[in-house]
Parts: sequence; C-alpha cells; structure tokens
Amino acid sequence: MSPRLYSGRRRLVLASLAGILLIFAGIGFGAHWVARHESTELFSARLATSARVLEALTAHQLASATVSSPIVITLPRELETSTSDLPEVFGHRYETKIAFQAWRDGRLLVKSAAAPMHALAPPQPGFSEQVIGGVTWEVFVLRSGNVWIMTAEKEEVRGELAEGIGMSILAPLALGGLLLLALINFLILRGLRPLSKLADLIAARKPESLDPIALPVAPVELMPIVTELNELMDRTRAAMEREQRFLDAAAHEIRTPIAAVQLHLENAQRAADESQRCRSIESALAGARRTSRLAEQLLTFSRLSSGGDAAPQETLSLLEVCCEVIGATEPLIDRRGQSIGLEALEDCRVRGNGIQLRRMLQNLIDNASVHGTPHGDVQVTLARQGNRALLTVSNDGAPIPAQQVARLFTPYYRLQGTTRDGFGLGLAIVKEIVDQHGGTIAIRPKADGQGTVVEVGLGLV
Repeated sequence: MSPRLYSGRRRLVLASLAGILLIFAGIGFGAHWVARHESTELFSARLATSARVLEALTAHQLASATVSSPIVITLPRELETSTSDLPEVFGHRYETKIAFQAWRDGRLLVKSAAAPMHALAPPQPGFSEQVIGGVTWEVFVLRSGNVWIMTAEKEEVRGELAEGIGMSILAPLALGGLLLLALINFLILRGLRPLSKLADLIAARKPESLDPIALPVAPVELMPIVTELNELMDRTRAAMEREQRFLDAAAHEIRTPIAAVQLHLENAQRAADESQRCRSIESALAGARRTSRLAEQLLTFSRLSSGGDAAPQETLSLLEVCCEVIGATEPLIDRRGQSIGLEALEDCRVRGNGIQLRRMLQNLIDNASVHGTPHGDVQVTLARQGNRALLTVSNDGAPIPAQQVARLFTPYYRLQGTTRDGFGLGLAIVKEIVDQHGGTIAIRPKADGQGTVVEVGLGLV
C-alpha cells in the first residue's frame, strides 16, 4: 500500500497562516470591543455635557419664550456636501450627525437642523437608543423645570470610530503577518534544504554502496535520521558479511566430509569382498552423520547470529533445564567412559528461551566431554550469586592456554594442537545465546589446574 503523500512545507505555511488569521481575528474583535466601549463612554459623556450646556444657556430663556414656531439652529450649507473627515473653517461634517431639541409642555421650542420635528425620545431622563427614520440614535434626555433638553447623535459615529481604531490596529498587523508568512516560507525552504540534499545523496548512491552518508552541514534535528541510516547500513553490511562468512565456511567445512563420503562410497563400489564393502559403507555413514551434524550447527549459528531463531521468552527453572539436558546426554557420556554430575543447592529461575538455553547447556556439556580426559568427570554446577544465576560446566584434563581462551568464541576456531573431532562452532553458538539473554560467559582453569571451567551468568527473575 502506497503511503499518502503531502507537502510538509505547504502544511506548515497553511498552519502558520491559519494561526495568524486566528490571532488577528481575536485582536480585531478585542480592539473593536474596546474602541466601541470607550467611544460609548466618551460620546455619552459628551451628550450629557452638551445637554447641560444647553440647559444652562437656554432653558431659562426658553421658559419665558412666546415664539409660535420652534427656533431652528441651522448649519453652514457646506457641511451638507462635505466628505472630508478633517476639520474645516466652517466646522466638521459630523455636526450633521448630532442633534438637539428643547421641549416645554409638549411644544418644541428649539432644535438643531439635523433634529426631526417630533421628539427624539420619550420625556424620561437618561440615556436611550432610538430608531428614527430607520437610523439609530443615541439620545440623552435632561429635565430642567418644565423644559426637556434632548441631545442625540447617530450611532454610526461610534461605529465608525470603533472601525477606524480597529483598522488602525489590524492594518499594520495584517501587513506584518504577510511579511511574517513570507519569512516563514523562506526559512522553511532554507531549513528543508539539507533534507533535499540528503535525498539527492541517497538517490545518487549505487545499490551495492554501504558507505556512511556524510553531510558537510546539517541541522541537529536531521542528524538522528542520518545516524539511523548509517547504523542501518552498518547492520546491513554486518548481515551481508555474516552471510558471506556462512557461505564460505559452509562450502569449506562441508566440502571435506562430502568428499570423504564420496570416497568411501566409491571404495564400497570397488570393494573386493563383502567385509571391505561393509567397512566402506560404515565409514560413509559416519561421514554422512558428521556432515549432517555440521549442517545443523551451521544453520543454528546462522539463525542465532541473524536473530532468526528468536522465540517468545518465558520464566524457566534452570534446575529443570539442567536435569533434562543431563538426562539426555548421560548415555553418550557413559559410552565415552566418562561420568557427569550435577551440583545444585537451590533452584534458579530466569527469563529466557527454553530451546536456546537447552542448546547452550548441551553444547557446553558436549564440548567438555569431547575435550576432557578419557574416563574423566564432567561437572555441572548451579548456584546463586546476588541477583544472578551462575551455571558452570567443568571437565578434567589439560587447561586451555591463556592466549587461546579469547579466541574460543570465534566461529570455526579450533584449539591448536588438538586432534579432537569438532567444527569450531559449539562455543560460538553458546556465546551468541548468552549475549541474546543479556548474560556473561567466561572460561578459566580449574582451581587445581587440571581442567577447564566455563561459567555462564544469567539474571534471576
């Protein structure tokens, strides 16, 4: 199934844009609310002040006025057509959006040119919002004796102020946001350049090339990817080398026994009598068994070293493992004229793969028997040491030279100066199993110098 592809740069840019727009929307809403609130307070105070000024200047004169029609305070004609928001010598166009009235006993005494002939608001002192001719007005009513002073202004004045303040805040932010978005896009492109360089290096490599990838300059965030790629290539190289060593060793080790089997079969075919034929066939069978055992060990070591023999781990009793393996190998030990014993003061429970641990002990016992003295003893010991289980297998005989001990775990290595049958894989398999179980292994001479001890340490459950 092909992965769903997307542009990381585009996603980052769009996410940044969405975040900027969301922030700007919040700022705009907040600025508009604050401007509207402050303008309401300011204009309401101005309306109240205007009403009080009108009351102080005209109320007492109007109380005794006898005019039959209201006095209209006219405005310069230029204000009706002015579109400028700047003050002029004849006034400001906002004056056409402000009105006042003076009433006495239900009769209109005086009004501004912008005020209607009917009352701006009911005769109730205080602020109110009125809709007159489809236009919303903010009205303040003041009572002075039997005279009512009404001042008003169109609501759009406050809206224009709030919008003006909001735009004055948002416009620079919007421009800055666009510049910021362009800068983010540039930085993302520049920041992703090493990733493109890495892709080009990988694309230009030959299939057989496993050399480490080297970037002359790379961000810290990209280095884990480069490191993991290099480690992957190291593991791939190691796996290929293991496979090549396995093939070389298998070809080398199997060639000799197969040639021997072939030779014995040819001798049997040319045998002069039945007894000679039987001896040749018996030798061929022995060679075939040796070849089969070699193939089994080669495959076991290959699976272990490549991790292909991994299995679910479980809690095991090492005492039961020892008893089972010793019981299975005791007949072979007896046929060799040797004896095997187990010394265990208490059981030790570990976490591991039962099949691998049995194979480990089987190889240790077989190795101790093959390289031990005829009619000697093979001793298996199980003990606790702190939070670890110590499993030791020892034999009798000449100790192993110290200079060869370190090489015993090398695959296909055989002890120098020995004619014992073996393939050099037993201890290599043991070492691989111990490593996979997080254990330790050591080889040392016996205390009396007559024999060798192999000690395996495993963590207790």
